Amino acid sequence: MARLASLGSGASGPTVAYTVDVASGVVTSYPVTNGGIGSETTTVGADDLPAPQPTTNRLVTVGVTTADAVLVVDLAASLTITINADRPEPAARAWVTQLLMNPDVSLTTNSSDVVVGDSPRCKQTFIPGGGGRIISVDDGRPPVTTVALNSEMDGPDHLDIAADGTGEMYLGNRFWQLRQVISIADDAWAALAAALDGNDDQPGYSDDRTPSVESMQ
Repeated sequence: MARLASLGSGASGPTVAYTVDVASGVVTSYPVTNGGIGSETTTVGADDLPAPQPTTNRLVTVGVTTADAVLVVDLAASLTITINADRPEPAARAWVTQLLMNPDVSLTTNSSDVVVGDSPRCKQTFIPGGGGRIISVDDGRPPVTTVALNSEMDGPDHLDIAADGTGEMYLGNRFWQLRQVISIADDAWAALAAALDGNDDQPGYSDDRTPSVESMQ
């Protein structure tokens, strides 16, 4: 993920997503679709990726496409992105755990179902004007990204998840069919929260009780 973040940092314009072919490791970058110069996709071999940068920015692995590629989305390219599902929280939890791998990221939410223990970097609070359940993603570099859960005002960027765990990812004019969306179920989430609360003094954990970048890469 840190190498993908480095790849995006060196691009001429914002990149909304990457796919990593499971068999070959070839990475395809998808810039913002503005219809102009630099909107075409580019590919690079795994061995040709740049050296990793210190953080993973706002990258999250969403799932595996029907073309057997891992889909990674850069939330920094979206002001608002929606997760639509019967229960969007399991997928949102997967995003939360990945975002917290970046020590620069802080999350604020009005949903108790996506809070990790008592981490000060993932806080539950009242959010004025938040008509639904949302997660605010801030890494100190504006603008902040808002992840909405089943928002009534569905914008161009959204992940639609079916009951069987498949899904469809829309980012502007770009689209990916997913045969599996990454999620964290209730039991696994409870176990993770308990483990973090019980390992705050153990190697691999930072003082704020979230896994350090080194322990999860």
